[in-house]
Amino acid sequence: MRRNNGFFFLITTTLIFISLISAHYLNKRHQLINANITQTANDALHQLTYSEYEYDGARTQLASIVELLSQGLNLYEYVLNPTEPNQHLVERGWASVARNQKWYTQIRFINTQGKEAIQLDYSRADGSVESNHHYQDISDRAFFKYAETLKEGEVGHWSIDLEMENGQYTIPYRPALRIISPVTTKGKRYGYLVLNVDVEYLVSRLNFAATDEFAPEFINENGFYLLSSVSNKIFGHLLEERKAFNFKSLYPDAWLVMESKKNGFVLDQGNLFVFNKVSIAPNQYIYMVVHIDPESLYQRSQASVNDLFLEGLFFILLVLTFTIPITVAMFYYRKRSSESQLARAALSGMSAVLISDREHLAIKINDEFTKLTGLNFEQVEFKDAIRNLLGSAHDDIYQQMLKIVMEQGVWEGEISFTPLEKTEQVTAIMRVQSVCTHASKVSYYISSIVDITERKALEHQLRRLSEKDALTNLWNRRKFEAELSNSAKQVERYPNAIHGCLALLDIDHFKRVNDELGHDEGDRVISVVGKSLLLLLRETDFIARIGGEEFAILMPHTPLSEAKLALNRLREGIELDDNIPITVSIGLTKLSADTKHCYKVADNALYQSKSQGRNRISVWDEEQ
Repeated sequence: MRRNNGFFFLITTTLIFISLISAHYLNKRHQLINANITQTANDALHQLTYSEYEYDGARTQLASIVELLSQGLNLYEYVLNPTEPNQHLVERGWASVARNQKWYTQIRFINTQGKEAIQLDYSRADGSVESNHHYQDISDRAFFKYAETLKEGEVGHWSIDLEMENGQYTIPYRPALRIISPVTTKGKRYGYLVLNVDVEYLVSRLNFAATDEFAPEFINENGFYLLSSVSNKIFGHLLEERKAFNFKSLYPDAWLVMESKKNGFVLDQGNLFVFNKVSIAPNQYIYMVVHIDPESLYQRSQASVNDLFLEGLFFILLVLTFTIPITVAMFYYRKRSSESQLARAALSGMSAVLISDREHLAIKINDEFTKLTGLNFEQVEFKDAIRNLLGSAHDDIYQQMLKIVMEQGVWEGEISFTPLEKTEQVTAIMRVQSVCTHASKVSYYISSIVDITERKALEHQLRRLSEKDALTNLWNRRKFEAELSNSAKQVERYPNAIHGCLALLDIDHFKRVNDELGHDEGDRVISVVGKSLLLLLRETDFIARIGGEEFAILMPHTPLSEAKLALNRLREGIELDDNIPITVSIGLTKLSADTKHCYKVADNALYQSKSQGRNRISVWDEEQ
């Protein structure tokens, strides 16, 4: 009887332990799945944030191109004298823009009556540009009505829709985003420049992910798909047979959340939707949506869930198998623990992992390590893979890593290396952590490497944007002061070399432009002067806008005589430009080791040009 009670107690105790362990791991499984959903959503939001940032940049670039084309001299010549030679000159210039930019499917000039006068069609497939003389009357099209509301110099954006020919949608269907600007000269509007942007090409530029998993779908404010990898469900608001493909109707709960927030994520019917609302024109916006279906969500977490299941099963078996020697159990647990950590990292695809012994000799790597470094297991087995990866040039980093890991048990830092058989350098965050026994002796090391090359490139791009002037896209005063300081150090270090010159340029009577023509015209004049500087000066010259109507030019390795000739060509070019009826005054001097003194001397020379009647160059040469 006592034996039966003991047996019952053993069974009851075992079941209780199994129940507790099972409940614990079920809870961990739920947490793991939720964490995976959150991580997936954050990764997708990162993609959408990047896409919005890239779209804003592309929109600014496209608007600048439209503004330049709509104010081109060839186009002005054509609208004033619409002859065939003048039309050919316009078409030749547009063809060059289409081939080089690759953004557009059509470039058109439409007169004020809504009739096409010039049309160029571009094919990205073969790079061909053709002049299309089958002109249409598009006066009843909605985007033309919108174009008529634009003010002089304004650039408008019309939402994505399908291209049409003679009142019918083109086959195959081609989505397009239209950018429009009025063409006005001598106070009279002659028509509109319309660029049809190749939306598919634009979207390909907005997606930095290595796979299409996070490729966004574009949805309008009424819930209809504008772009999707499933092409037969787009433009349901225009095509009757696709009317059923409406996000608002298919996923009403998700739509309510999307309408109430700028960005975020939501689960609806087991699907994960990550969204970002983006404005494409005044009172026009679209949703960029990443859709992860239930099957994909399951697959993303399945590897970790399987690991968790195996871990739970291990503990259950440990409770049941009291007869297994403790030493065997500890050995098995340790071996499985290291393998599980590597497998989890490898299957998750989040980072490259290397496991090394006490001497830092490699004993295991995962697939991500091979993809990132180009080194397979045969090439690193029982070798110091980290030292070989960093190379002798970074031996100081390696020695510092060894010292800190030995003292603190963990080291983390930024490294750079060139993968095998590649030329582009990779920047990464590496973390090396020691795994110790109960006796505090090192058992092995786990090293993880996370590629941050794209993030560093984005940081560099953002840093570059912080040094740019928004109106002219030239360098700003902050960047100029840094560049002037670097030039001064060169003069100080090599006093006998030809170092170059500093020129300060100021627009004459600019206050009169603002007072008589308005600040919008003043901004346009500054913008055109900035473009003239880029066009008329050399690529090696450093050009910055340092004040309202004041610009600075650093001309390296250039004597005063050559600099004066180049600047005089610039001054004459601006004076002869019909788009900006202004002149400029320039002060010029040699670069010196004292930045403040050098700037003051150039400013004095500029003042001399102003006081002597403007529209001239004054040179201040202290040696004379």
